Order: sequence, then C-alpha cells, then structure tokens
Amino acid sequence: MKYFLLSVSKNEKLKSVNIGDYVQALASAQYYPRVDGFLDRDEDLKDYDGEEAKMIMNGWYMHNPKNWPPSSKINPLFVAFHLNLLAKKELTSPESIEYLKSHEPIGCRDYDTMNTLKSYGIDAYFSGCMTLTLGKTFKTEANDGKVYIVDPKIKVKVSYVHFFFALIFALFHFNSLKKLLSQRFLFGQMGKKRLLYIVAFFKQYSKVFDKDILLNATYLTQESPYYQDHFKDDFERLEEARRLIKGYAKASLVITSRIHCALPCLGVETPVFYTEMDDDAEVSQCRLKGLKNLFNVITCKEGKVEPQFSFNYPINKNNRPENKKDWIKLFEALDKRCSDFMKQ
Repeated sequence: MKYFLLSVSKNEKLKSVNIGDYVQALASAQYYPRVDGFLDRDEDLKDYDGEEAKMIMNGWYMHNPKNWPPSSKINPLFVAFHLNLLAKKELTSPESIEYLKSHEPIGCRDYDTMNTLKSYGIDAYFSGCMTLTLGKTFKTEANDGKVYIVDPKIKVKVSYVHFFFALIFALFHFNSLKKLLSQRFLFGQMGKKRLLYIVAFFKQYSKVFDKDILLNATYLTQESPYYQDHFKDDFERLEEARRLIKGYAKASLVITSRIHCALPCLGVETPVFYTEMDDDAEVSQCRLKGLKNLFNVITCKEGKVEPQFSFNYPINKNNRPENKKDWIKLFEALDKRCSDFMKQ
C-alpha cells in the first residue's frame, strides 16, 4: 500500500503556488504511517496506475476537471471536499456522481458543496476543513509574542485625488509608512499602487488594532511565485508549510484573509481574525459557507474595515476577543474518521 498526499504544482496555467494547498497536505500527513510521495490534484489522479494507494482527498476541486474521476487504484477518503463552481459541470457528470456515490459519505468543506452533492442523491455532510486538525501535532504552550499579518484585505479607490491625499498622509506619518513599505509581502503585488494600499491599510486597520501591532508585525503571503522559485519540489513546500504552522502556533495573534492560515490558527488555538471583502466573487464566497461562521470576521468596505463582532477597541495582544469554539466538534469528527480510515 502506498500513501500519497495531494499537491498542486503541475498545472501550467498556475503562475504562483498557494502554500495553503501544502498546509492542507500537512494536515492529512498527520494520519499517514508514511508519505510515499505526491499526486497532483489536477494532473495525476485519473491516470494513476501504480500500486494501490490510500489518500485523504481534501481540498479545492479543480482547475483541470478533464482529469476526473480518480483511478480505481486509489482508495480515497473524501473529507473537506470542495467542489468549486468553475468545475461543477464536470464534477456532477453521471460518471462523477457514480464515482462519488461509491465512496459515500462525502465530507464537504462547505455548505454549497454539501447541498450540491445532496441534490444529486449523494450522501454528504459538512465536515469542515482538514486544517482544523493541525493542533493534533502543532499545538504548543510556547508563545514567542509575534504577530503575523497574512494577505490582509483592503478596499481602495484608485484615482489621482486619492494618490494626492495618500502622499499627504505619508508625509505626516513618514516613519510608520516607511516601516510598512519595508515589508516585502505587504501588498507587494500592487506595483505603483502599493503606497495607496498601504496608506489605506494603516488608516483603516489602526481603528481596530493597536498601531504597535500593525507596525511590528511580521507580514506574509501564502500565494506567490516565491513558493515556486524558492522551493524546488512538493516535499520542500510541505516543509515550508510545516515551518509556517509552527510559527502560527507560537504567535500571540494572527490577522489574515487566508482560510488555510485562519483555520490552522483555530486548531492550534492562536487568536485569529479573518478579513474579507464585502463584495467577494461567488467563486470565492461559495467555498466559505459554513467555515466563515467559525471566525471572528472583519469585513472590508469602501473607506473602512468593519468587525462583525462587538469589542472594546483597539485590539492588542492582551486585549482581544477569544476565538469561537464551534470548530472543536468538527475537529473531533475529522480526527475519528481519518484515524479509522487509516486503520482499515
């Protein structure tokens, strides 16, 4: 028996790597007796013809639905399965429905996936995400006092007038803006508009969070060509995911728009705030239904960020709301199902 993890690295259309895919793989790896390698979610599953393999099939499906359903040589456990709108037609074909029925019940990462599968007569339930289980391995009592801000959301109007006022603001807050501009992963993809985004970020987030948190945080991104260029293969990216989760586990506080940063933080019991846009596209919204309820959410609207919870602001390391506890039952159910699958 072989034990493979899912990866997402062979699709030529992808211009960057989302390290969150490897955070999901890391969660699955906790339950494997060993990791024999990776099968690419978009390219390898249908044509696999090696030794019989067990796989936990969690994740986002999929960029290349032509390579579906998976080979009969793969013994799958479907938990934390997300069927995206972009692949719905192919993944609800008669062939796919027959395949999924043969591996019921299907644990779904979100309510949209669950309701879609149920509408085709498939036994499906809301499992939440595998990354909620990462506390099983990575929870620690150590606290290094760090704050991580990972791909924060912000809504910005771009015009010459807004650039002018951003420059005025930057002159009066020169030292603060200089410090934020030195953070390479803070809106690093925005090019000439970067100053505008950083000014808006600092003005709006400082109404919710203590300025010291914003100025002294470690800023990260979880999706970037950086993860393609600096890590040569899937095993190295898995180790980078491990390093990130160890860091989040020891942190005092995390602010992020990435579910595979926020969900692991729940699992390792690090205080976390999830940021979202008020007008995210449906292809993004559909993956969040059920998961978003687990977080303390901050919604980014035009000209302001709006917490969806009551608190005595500003938030700092010692003055912050606790994480919600709804995730614990999901973790317990995932833990049991994955453990039982590996014992079979």
